[in-house]
Amino acid sequence: MFSKRDFFKFTQSKSYVSGIDLVAHEENILITVNKSPFVTLRASRSDLRELAIGHLLTCGVIKRYDDIKHIETADDYVVNVELKTKPSLQEKSDFKYIDANWAINVKIIFDGMRLLEDAPFYRKTGAFHGAILMHNSGHQYFLLEDISRHNVVEKAIGKALEKRVKMEECLMLISGRLMCELVSKILIAKIPILGSVSATTCEAIEMAQKYGVTLIGFIREGRMNVYTHPARITDFFLG
Repeated sequence: MFSKRDFFKFTQSKSYVSGIDLVAHEENILITVNKSPFVTLRASRSDLRELAIGHLLTCGVIKRYDDIKHIETADDYVVNVELKTKPSLQEKSDFKYIDANWAINVKIIFDGMRLLEDAPFYRKTGAFHGAILMHNSGHQYFLLEDISRHNVVEKAIGKALEKRVKMEECLMLISGRLMCELVSKILIAKIPILGSVSATTCEAIEMAQKYGVTLIGFIREGRMNVYTHPARITDFFLG
């Protein structure tokens, strides 16, 4: 996951000090499907089973966890997946509008973001993205981390799928930029709310608006930017 590395810190006072830093690893993770190589991802070596499940779902290879006949981590770098049927890829035209009619108290979002900021690997290295999946009641399901913001979303989705979490009743909070590709993953998982401490893009906003996702950026203590479908956020003015 990470190793110690020596470094020299230079300052404007033209002095420097030496030290030891914890630095994250990037690993090549191979996912095979029905005994054939499917994809190699650059990822952190944790929660690889969940990463494989989430990646196959968001690529449209599977539609539910029960499509998987067997899954195993062969070693620290390979995940083998055997499907019950021949794999297929889902097209963008397969996106369905999310019409979830529930709303969430804004305090739950702020509480979730505080949990995300305390993610342990990020605290150790500063190099990890985090994703937290929460129920709309405020219950935290799990927090996952990876060097890639795409991978960490897939890990969270994969774990939710394996645990049979009703993702249509959940929100996901992440640490990275909100981009179209992440919104598409959320759509396939049927998660109605996606939020981040960071910024978004115009294209992500347009996709979220079109397909019914509440997209929230710049979540900081006491404030946030809700770009689409704001009716799902309640009690913003807490006094």
